[in-house]
Amino acid sequence: MVSQDYIVEIASKLVKINSENPPGREFDIASFVADELVKLGIKTVVDRFEDSRANVIGVWGEEYQSPSIMLNTHLDTVPAGDREKWSFPPFSGEVREGKIFGRGAVDAKGILASFLGALRELADRGWPLRGRIILAAVADEEVEGKGTKKLIASNLRTDYAIVGEPTSLYVCTAHKGRLVIEVDFHGRSVHASTPSKGVNAIYYASQFIEKIQKIKFKEKHFLLGSPTCTATLIKGGIKDNIVPDSCNVTLDLRILPSMKPNIVSRTLEKIIREDIPRKYFQVRVVNYIPPAETPIENPLVRIARESIKEVTGRRVMVKGFQATCDMSFLVNHARIPTIILGPGRIEDAHVIDEAVEVQDLVKAAEIYVKILEKILR
Repeated sequence: MVSQDYIVEIASKLVKINSENPPGREFDIASFVADELVKLGIKTVVDRFEDSRANVIGVWGEEYQSPSIMLNTHLDTVPAGDREKWSFPPFSGEVREGKIFGRGAVDAKGILASFLGALRELADRGWPLRGRIILAAVADEEVEGKGTKKLIASNLRTDYAIVGEPTSLYVCTAHKGRLVIEVDFHGRSVHASTPSKGVNAIYYASQFIEKIQKIKFKEKHFLLGSPTCTATLIKGGIKDNIVPDSCNVTLDLRILPSMKPNIVSRTLEKIIREDIPRKYFQVRVVNYIPPAETPIENPLVRIARESIKEVTGRRVMVKGFQATCDMSFLVNHARIPTIILGPGRIEDAHVIDEAVEVQDLVKAAEIYVKILEKILR
């Protein structure tokens, strides 16, 4: 049996190490994880980059040995926000009433503790496996995915991969892509006492936002459902007595594997042109992380479902992951069959008083052990 005490201790210590991104400062937490991996007899490298950024890679088994599997999760967290709103200090790693509290407890330091708990159990049993395990705890998942991109660029490959994200211990074989689009609206400034003589860019932006709220996409995915489009930022105006000549709206779109970013962008342009002359706006794609999908017939999917049933007693269906994660790079660039699987609920990530159930972390570790045993037997 995996050690609950060990998992709780590690999860709490991980939460106590501030790795907010931005600004991105994963070196300290990478060093901590490296020390734990060394204690387990795992060959370990801390790959430092951009001064305070770092990945930590632990390898059990010989190079190029097969079968092989990567356990991939991230070291960084979103910022804690207003700390006065937290019931506990966000970097306290408070353990109370069967939960671990703090920024990253769910996303994804608790999951990293479960990975380490699984590896410790296998180490205590003398590694009754063949093949190769790679634990990759990476930087920058919450922004651009620089950590996993760097892994792939170094030609690190495995036969399978598990990305640790909060899935409520369901197997997710697909996730939506994230497309960030900015729309610049242009107007003409005049004194606010004579607004009819100018062109108010904020009014153009507000017309557009109102239409975005009603947008309906025709595309649908059997696991992921429909795409979404949400206005997340708006910036406009320079003074309270000037009609603004510019306004910028940022959109967060979560798109399906069947959708292309250039077509989505053109669709938005068409919507805007229905009300606003072309010379008064510009649409720009500023970031894109593609969606990803692994066939549900892949052996890893079957093995993961079997392992969950053996640990929890419940037969789980395959699901889709509504958020975006580093599975995108593993599938689309490295061509590694990948699933997303982890304890905790995605609804509890990125929130005030983020917390994860200790029992979920323990169950996850037991599931990971069984998956590794079945893949590497």
